[in-house]
Amino acid sequence: MAHITKRELDNLCETLRAVDADIRDIVMFGSFVYAPSLARDIDLVITTTKRKDYDVYFDAVADFPINVDVIARQPGERIGDRIAWGIKAVGQVLAGDGQTIEEVMEMPAPTFERVRKIFYLADENFSNAQNTQDPDIKDEAYKDAFNKLFDVARNAAMAYLGSEQTRWGQLRRALPQLFSERFREIIDTLHIDYGYDGNYPIDDVNEEFQRCRDLVEQFVDDLEKAASGDPL
Repeated sequence: MAHITKRELDNLCETLRAVDADIRDIVMFGSFVYAPSLARDIDLVITTTKRKDYDVYFDAVADFPINVDVIARQPGERIGDRIAWGIKAVGQVLAGDGQTIEEVMEMPAPTFERVRKIFYLADENFSNAQNTQDPDIKDEAYKDAFNKLFDVARNAAMAYLGSEQTRWGQLRRALPQLFSERFREIIDTLHIDYGYDGNYPIDDVNEEFQRCRDLVEQFVDDLEKAASGDPL
């Protein structure tokens, strides 16, 4: 992974502002914020008063040392929930007034109904891994599948706590001890060991994915029961 300096990030912002003088702020989120040595790209959200064609932004970042994904929005425009939660979790203002972060802070906590829908994305990533022959793509899809199971658990913790907080460290500390210990296991295994380091058991990946899926599903069920006052 290329080492990106603060000066290079500043230059990236200057390049974007050169092609769009109406940019109010530029916010970086995603893995490059909290795990730059493991990140495969840089995720940016741009808030601009006059959004340009996307080709303008993509051409501006095309020569950056690593891939840059740009989402352009206008003030007051809704951001997708997945991206909004990512910004709330680790959003870092690279340039401007931080209006984007202020707006996404108004996003409500997820519901348990919505939480369960994220299982579909984990299953889809796992299916994609099984249906490709390219070993590199297969590995990335498996890692994404396990990490998406972690995302289910994180959103379940948010739903239980009625919290808009997405930082998993703070969520873990806010949970009762029983749930906190289970969430720590999910973080360490699914998010870090399997999702980032890729240390999932490739020879038994089908069985391990199902085991982890069942573990997370039970975690969600137990959190929902506890939130409604039902005994576990």
